[in-house]
Amino acid sequence: MYIITVVYMTRSERREAQVSCPFLIPELEQECNLPSNQRLPCGQGSVSRAQCYSKGCCFNQQPPACYYPMDACTADRHFVFSVPASLTDPPLSPSLLSTPGNVTCKPMRVTSEYALFKISMDECGTHRVMVGKILVYIVEVINKVQAFDLNYGIITRNSPVRLLVECRYIPGSVSMSYMVKTPTLAPAVHTRGVFGVQLRIAKDSQYKSYYPQYHQPFEMLLGKPLYLEVRLLNTPDPGLVLLVHFCVAYPRSGKAVWLILYDGCPNPLDPAPEQAVILDPQSSTLQAQTRRFTISTFQFLPEGQLKDPNEEIYFMCSTEICSPRDGPCVEGCFGQ
Repeated sequence: MYIITVVYMTRSERREAQVSCPFLIPELEQECNLPSNQRLPCGQGSVSRAQCYSKGCCFNQQPPACYYPMDACTADRHFVFSVPASLTDPPLSPSLLSTPGNVTCKPMRVTSEYALFKISMDECGTHRVMVGKILVYIVEVINKVQAFDLNYGIITRNSPVRLLVECRYIPGSVSMSYMVKTPTLAPAVHTRGVFGVQLRIAKDSQYKSYYPQYHQPFEMLLGKPLYLEVRLLNTPDPGLVLLVHFCVAYPRSGKAVWLILYDGCPNPLDPAPEQAVILDPQSSTLQAQTRRFTISTFQFLPEGQLKDPNEEIYFMCSTEICSPRDGPCVEGCFGQ
């Protein structure tokens, strides 16, 4: 076995870490410290400790058990994550969760408190996109809204929930992966000191009005401009800067993904990138915390056939909140 020692500095101290070859994936306390009823088996039958680690899984000595870490992107190309009922208020029903690409892709284990998913990156409507040198897999989880058709109308007591789960890999390096879970909930209740990031669509090029968060899908003619905005909400610090790493568009039904922005700049492979980035000159604070860009509307077309004209297309952006006090907050074409 070959071992290399890596020395690095945190803000407060000097630390060391050892990496060995053959590489044994260490047990991460947060991901592996799971109650027995939340452990999803990794591998079939009896698996040794070495075999278990080679799969990127967790091992328990007594009783012997090999199980997946939670909220992780696994070496055998699976999303493994939990969705708590407390994600919404009032609590959602975990048994109603599934993926929109395939309603048979349901949780592997469900209780009244949580749902546990293990989803292959090649199934369940998973989308894949290459962003620079990083390979991103995206899967969507939704809840089935139960409607009751009564003689005086249709009612429901469920709020729609969409959960986007990402797994990001550097090709050729199984160890360099991590998971991002982004819930989209009903209209938020803003409280002092709580802030977030919002992606919304404006109705005009002046960004004076916006489509509501929950509205019926609206139709756009091909080639017409679509005005998107990413902004900080309720920021506690006017000096913070919003960075946009990448934005993608994808159809709900298929696996296609189109990269719109990368490192804050338009996709150079897009034949119509000339309208991409808009800077708002009104104030430096607004400009640093609001990113606006325009795209020409398009349709995803599989080879040899025309796509459903009623296909819904969704947009997603990966962002970072940066403080200039910690270093330069620089971003490509947004100029910050």
